[in-house]
Amino acid sequence: MRFAWPLMWILPAVLSGLAVARGLGERAAVLATAVLMSLNITRLSIQFVPGRVDHHNLQIVLILASLACALRASRRPAWAAAAGAATALGLAIGLESLIFHALVGASFALRLARDPKEAKVVGAYGFSLSAATALFFCVETPPWRLALSFCDEIGLNLVLAVAAAGLGLALVAAFSAKVETPIRIALAGLVGVVAAAIYLGLDPQCIHGPFGALDPRVRPFWFDRIQEIQSWKTTVHTDRAGVIRQAVMGCLGLAGGALLLWRAGRRADPGILVVVLCLVAAMLATISARRMEAYLFWFGVPVVGAAVSVVARRWLKDLLLPTLVATLALSPDLVAAATTSGADLILGRPPPAPRSATGRCFATRAYVHLASLPPGLVISETDLGPFILAWTRDQALAAPYHRMSIGILAAHDVLDAPPAGAEVLARARRANYIVDCPPYPMNVGQGSLGRALRRGEIPAWLDPLTKRDEVLQIYRLRSTG
Repeated sequence: MRFAWPLMWILPAVLSGLAVARGLGERAAVLATAVLMSLNITRLSIQFVPGRVDHHNLQIVLILASLACALRASRRPAWAAAAGAATALGLAIGLESLIFHALVGASFALRLARDPKEAKVVGAYGFSLSAATALFFCVETPPWRLALSFCDEIGLNLVLAVAAAGLGLALVAAFSAKVETPIRIALAGLVGVVAAAIYLGLDPQCIHGPFGALDPRVRPFWFDRIQEIQSWKTTVHTDRAGVIRQAVMGCLGLAGGALLLWRAGRRADPGILVVVLCLVAAMLATISARRMEAYLFWFGVPVVGAAVSVVARRWLKDLLLPTLVATLALSPDLVAAATTSGADLILGRPPPAPRSATGRCFATRAYVHLASLPPGLVISETDLGPFILAWTRDQALAAPYHRMSIGILAAHDVLDAPPAGAEVLARARRANYIVDCPPYPMNVGQGSLGRALRRGEIPAWLDPLTKRDEVLQIYRLRSTG
């Protein structure tokens, strides 16, 4: 599964991205986008590498599919219904892409506001979105959680908000032929306001995003230190090239989007506008959290590819060689590499990042010894949890998932406590092993159990089971009997 899951979604992602490009541009859009995908495969494959069992890859596929369907939805109710179903499944998986799906919904509202003849299309989208969301919610939610609201996953607040948005749009569509354009615009806007009010009214914490309900106690030593949620302000000092790469992708994408909107003129299809707005939203999200880079590239590359096709059609007569040259010249990774070189000449090369040995902590072979021991409950640094679960028969008290605040706090309390106090806490949790990986950062105090173990000061209640040169240091709690 570690290999199958990420690889099974790369082809649907590529096909959906190519479909978005074709819906945006001219006939050369697919070729230009395919070339750009090949040239920027490292950035596009971040969420699809073998071993990465995650939800972002499928979320990327579904938002791209929803965008591709929205671009083809004009006078085609079936494509609109498919867009609604893709959004519903995307929201059932996770809410990181909520803003993008909301923009897709806004594009259908705009269709209706502009042209009452799109009523069937909008109605199909609204009914499909509402019904599929309710269906997925019931399938994945146990009965005792049906009445609960959440900010980080589908809950009653989101289901009711989506129902208000989808059915509201369908209702406005049913009467659209009888009302004037200003009234349609006002009604479509009212539907959005009501949906947002329901979502936030049932759980006001959601105004702070998916992590609005995060236990504040885990922020200082864990959440605020997660690398993938760091902003440009932080990462520019440690990864200037990465920030430049993201900025170049955003700028090229926005320039390409501006060209597409200019070509379309005042009667631009709402689908084109929503793709550009998704790109803008991904750019802003990436500025605040680097993990959104994958969305930025998956939106940006099809937009740039479509823009190249417009240039090829208008000024290059669709000739193959000039089109390929233009595509190569606008490859985000190549432009970013040149920009980084220029920045190094002007600002000086940044000091090389120190080579980290932390990768050894996640290597499969590091867990062979632990896997050979009788299974039990392991207390370790939080980020080791998933690997303990994957490569041994043990249980892990903590893992890096924000819903596991209780386990994260409990494991941290043990490692951060003085050795004598740590014993009491560890035995209260009925732990069998303490596991440490010395190359990995540990955010604990100087007088703590964690620091003592790294100094080689092993308390009497722990038996060391490994040699000092092994990657993982394993300690077994001595029996009190």
